[in-house]
Amino acid sequence: MPHITITWQGIQEWEQTRERVNKILEKHTGTSEYPQTKSLPPIMIGIQNCPQDGIEELKALTGVNIRGMDDD
Repeated sequence: MPHITITWQGIQEWEQTRERVNKILEKHTGTSEYPQTKSLPPIMIGIQNCPQDGIEELKALTGVNIRGMDDD
């Protein structure tokens, strides 16, 4: 299963969607505690085991960008 990284288009988008992102991650991975940069908006990294339907829920949020990296 790929690892994903979550970024936001801007601070306003992060402020509007961060709680929803956390709820989606909690629902699909069992936690919303992932490493993230201290920048604003932050970059969330190392998200594992998020199923495709969870990724689609995240992608549906305005201003949220999802990047995936396949395991080698």
